[in-house]
Amino acid sequence: MAQNSVLGTPTEFDTYGVITEAFILHKQPRDRYTIFPQLFIPWKPAAVADSRGSLPDFGLGRYYNVPPYIRLQGGVEVKKATQSMIDLPPLSILAEEEDIKNTLHVCQFQAIDQAKSAVKGGLLPNAKLLWLMFVGPYFTILKIGPFSNDQLITRTHKQNPSGDFAASLAIAWQKAAQPITRGLYLLGTPDAAAKLEFFITSTSVFLS
Repeated sequence: MAQNSVLGTPTEFDTYGVITEAFILHKQPRDRYTIFPQLFIPWKPAAVADSRGSLPDFGLGRYYNVPPYIRLQGGVEVKKATQSMIDLPPLSILAEEEDIKNTLHVCQFQAIDQAKSAVKGGLLPNAKLLWLMFVGPYFTILKIGPFSNDQLITRTHKQNPSGDFAASLAIAWQKAAQPITRGLYLLGTPDAAAKLEFFITSTSVFLS
C-alpha cells in the first residue's frame, strides 16, 4: 500500500488510505481510540462561528458525553509524496533531500497551530505533546508544547493581528532557521510500526 500511494502524481489524499490502515492495525482493542479525519478545531473556541480554525488531516481520540465531546491524544498533518519516493528510497537518503527537509520545516508550523487550537478548546491538555508529520508514506514525530499564554494567542502558520509581539518574533526566527534533518519512518516496516505504537501508547494518557 505504501508503494501504491506514491505512484503517478500523488496528492496528500492518496496517502490517507495507507495511514488509515496503519492506525486500524494498531487499534487493539477496538475501542483504544477513534480516528477523526479532517477534524476542524476552532482557533477561538468561544466564538460562535470561527472560520479560521485548524484542520489536522487526522486526529486520534475518543468521544465523550460531556464537553468537549471529542478529546484527542494527538494529531497528524500530511503532505503529498515527492517524485523521489517512487522507488521507496532508503530513509537515510530521503531524510537528507532538501525538498523533504523544507516540507517538514513548513509542516511543523501547521502542526503547532493545530495543537494550540486543541489545547485552547480543551481537546488536549497544555502539556508535552506529540504530532505526526507525513510526507507520503514516510513520517516523523514532532515534539511540541507546553505553550505559554502568549504562544497560545499567536498563530504560527497563519498571521493574526491579535498575537503577542514577542511570540511573533520568535516564530519569525524559527521560520527563517535552516531546515533540519529529521528521522523518518516508512509505513509497512517494523521500525515504523514500533514508532507508531510508541506515539499511540505515549499519548494515550490524555484519554484516561
